[in-house]
Amino acid sequence: MNGFRNLYKVFRETRRATRERATLAVLGDSPEAARIAEATGAQRDMRGAEIILEVDAPGDSVRLTGKGVEDVGDLELGPTDEGSLRDDLAPRIVKALEEEYLVPLAKGYPFFRRAVCDEIIRNNARQNAVIGALPVPGADMPVMTANQGRMVLLIAAAYGEELSFQRARELLGVLAAGIGLRALARQVLKFIPIGGWAASAALGYAGTLAMGRATVLYFERGHQKVGAEEMERIRERAAREARGFVERMRERRRGK
Repeated sequence: MNGFRNLYKVFRETRRATRERATLAVLGDSPEAARIAEATGAQRDMRGAEIILEVDAPGDSVRLTGKGVEDVGDLELGPTDEGSLRDDLAPRIVKALEEEYLVPLAKGYPFFRRAVCDEIIRNNARQNAVIGALPVPGADMPVMTANQGRMVLLIAAAYGEELSFQRARELLGVLAAGIGLRALARQVLKFIPIGGWAASAALGYAGTLAMGRATVLYFERGHQKVGAEEMERIRERAAREARGFVERMRERRRGK
């Protein structure tokens, strides 16, 4: 019963938070500004824009401002072909945004979906690693599960899914079943054989990464579940990244 209530709470919170669409404007008369606007689908005037990218002469940095921007400032402008914009500029724009604008940006501009989802996954993985490291056995699981549920629903919203509560339950069930937590735990323990906070933090981090990445593939492929071999590769990569994250946590603890 508690699990049902927690899921319903997460569903309602997420649904309220993902009904809006952000507005992006790219300003400037340079060819680079025109290419960025065309690739992203951004408007060319600042009317109603919460996120504003000002692009001047070639080779210059671009200025990111607006009420949706947390870290206002200049970004170095690299190549402006569509692939480079998606792989380089889009993630840096996303990292500078207020958290509440991530999904609205992805909903309004599919160009940013992958960068937004990557940021959501990383944020939730870090949170679950910290929760896993807390010295309260058993208290971490409900919070981790709620975070993972919220992450999945945010990714679904970023891909334009209109979720009912029943659909949310089905989606979370399908994705959780496909992760293979026992297999993931074995992979994590290959890198972190000692129990305690490090293993719990690593499992929280890796499990969240794996679920998030499987969710992205599920929506990118039109609701097709990730196959067993590919899921194995996702788990392996997540376990390796979890080791690196936990090592950095250890270093910070030693530095205190």
